[in-house]
Amino acid sequence: MFGSDRARTKLRARWQRIAACAATLFCGVSFAAELSSAPLTRTHAAMATEFTITAYPRKGETAAHLGALLDEVFADVDELEALISEWKPESQTTYVNRHAAEGPVRVAPVLMTLLVAAQDLHHRSGGAFDVTVGPLSELYGFYKKKGHLPSSEELSAAMQKVGMDKVTLDQMASTVAFSRPGMRLDLGGIGKGYAVDRAVAKLKAHGVTRALLSAGTSSLYAIGAPPGEPGWTVRIRHPYNEGQAVAELRLRDESLSTSGCYGNLPVVDGVRICNIFDPRTGQARHGVASASAIAATATETDALGKVFLILGVDEARRFCEREPSVRAVIVPETAGDTLKPVWIGRDNSERDQGVHHEP
Repeated sequence: MFGSDRARTKLRARWQRIAACAATLFCGVSFAAELSSAPLTRTHAAMATEFTITAYPRKGETAAHLGALLDEVFADVDELEALISEWKPESQTTYVNRHAAEGPVRVAPVLMTLLVAAQDLHHRSGGAFDVTVGPLSELYGFYKKKGHLPSSEELSAAMQKVGMDKVTLDQMASTVAFSRPGMRLDLGGIGKGYAVDRAVAKLKAHGVTRALLSAGTSSLYAIGAPPGEPGWTVRIRHPYNEGQAVAELRLRDESLSTSGCYGNLPVVDGVRICNIFDPRTGQARHGVASASAIAATATETDALGKVFLILGVDEARRFCEREPSVRAVIVPETAGDTLKPVWIGRDNSERDQGVHHEP
């Protein structure tokens, strides 16, 4: 376990170096070549969503050559999914969930890196992010795709099996161990962002300097900017109307992820059950319609979007004050028909935009 502030600071620095390593590799490539004006867009189904990459080729590079690179990137995403998805019976995450309570389980370095990042984000968020929420997903009925409102006794029993403090990561041995049976890793809150970061690193290593990557509607990363533009223009979807946007901003060499309690969620006794839980309490209702995080890596923003949904405006503001490289756009739930996103961060200081809610 990594309990000290100094250790956690080292972990954050290490992860940011991993995300930036491709930029270092790219320094050996000549910047003299001009870019073609025609981007190439490819999509690929993976991790229960659709990954999309729009990339500009360098001058002289054919669409076929760039397309082959994007195919390699998508193959890497598939390989990662096969390794970390708890929905894959042969994945390492599935094996960990079955056997880590019996003793340390050896895992691949790529999974260990992800778990170390998850542990770091757990500490940074004060426990609001936790990849051991599998028992809560099961309790609320998401694994069987049938909603369930648990009793206080059921919730208390499930919470005994939740908590990163019950997970031991040994980086030297590359092993994972649980302190009690019944625990279950659920990497759905960070896996897509991690996949995006790995894709970004590969594209940069191959000389791509202008691209936009997305994992569904939740996580984006912008490499550079389109020709003649200061950044990639992206929209944060309206929580209640997918065809509308609640906010618009430009990204350049950073990531944005959005989380919200919307979509095809179960309703039990008139209560819509959110699939994002507060791992500190087990509760699934938050008072926030959507929350977006903007930061250096998609691994961070994927997790922090959920964290800000749980924390709400005031605690998210305090988080961004502690970590000024992180920004947030939070849309509180309202009783009326107008949503007003709250902008938090270094260059927004806080902007207010009213967006009409179309039921």
